[in-house]
Amino acid sequence: MASPIEVILIPALMILFGYFLKYISFIEQSDRELLSKIVLYVALPSLIFINLHDATVTMDMLSLPVIGLCTSLILFGIAFIYCKVRNYSKRTTWTILMAASIMNTGFIGYPVSMGVFGNEGLLNAIFFDLSTTIMVIAYGVLLAKEFGGEKPDIIKNILKFTPLWAVIFALIFNFFNIPIPYVAESILTYFGQATIPLIMLCMGLSLEFTNIGQNLSDSLVVSVIKLIFAPAIVFFMMMFLNIKGMAFNIGILEAGMSTAMNALVLSIEYDLDSDLMSSLIFTNVILSVFTLTAIITLLTG
Repeated sequence: MASPIEVILIPALMILFGYFLKYISFIEQSDRELLSKIVLYVALPSLIFINLHDATVTMDMLSLPVIGLCTSLILFGIAFIYCKVRNYSKRTTWTILMAASIMNTGFIGYPVSMGVFGNEGLLNAIFFDLSTTIMVIAYGVLLAKEFGGEKPDIIKNILKFTPLWAVIFALIFNFFNIPIPYVAESILTYFGQATIPLIMLCMGLSLEFTNIGQNLSDSLVVSVIKLIFAPAIVFFMMMFLNIKGMAFNIGILEAGMSTAMNALVLSIEYDLDSDLMSSLIFTNVILSVFTLTAIITLLTG
């Protein structure tokens, strides 16, 4: 079995390779939009559906999105208190709130969970990731209310969120035991296999080293909230609810993920402090290499 550092090193090097390709102008940062669309609308839904449609779903799995959502709300509260103490503007406050409470349970969580715990780990990660989907939708509604935005556009974006539909249809196929034709299953499998490398390239294209120094204090605070408080909160919730096994492991692992890239997308869309958001994401992505290695060591040791 690979060591924890090797498990984390694989996606880290793939992300750096994406950054290297951007650095030498082999692909441009603007290309991440196309790659993200392929991941979001083709590869990721295929990966979710093919793993979920015939899986055994347990009550512990069904508890994961609830636990993830409760954790995000607690992180939101901690970050809100921090922003109030620092007397930040509304724009900065919402930027930090999103960075602290939206977990990268999909783009980073899926490959890491799969790398450590295999397909069973991925299956549990899919359920935990539903909490992130709910948070992104909620932020879209709240930010539209606070900073302006059209409600029809929000509803349209929710309906276009293909991974959520993949979960819904996979559960329908699972519940009614509907078989999938060989050709369709093979196509979905091939598309699903492209998910992880495409995600890593997207992350690499998104890395930015500018404005790190001037936002360092906020970045470190958000990193502590995101990378240390979050898995600790989930650990105590799991212990209290007596949840064990794979759901326990994935819950803690997914909670320790860095800030989701969707937070940057929302900050740009609603004209928040996108430079600050980039710094917050960059810092806790880098630090998560060390914290996730520690978490994986504790879970697998």
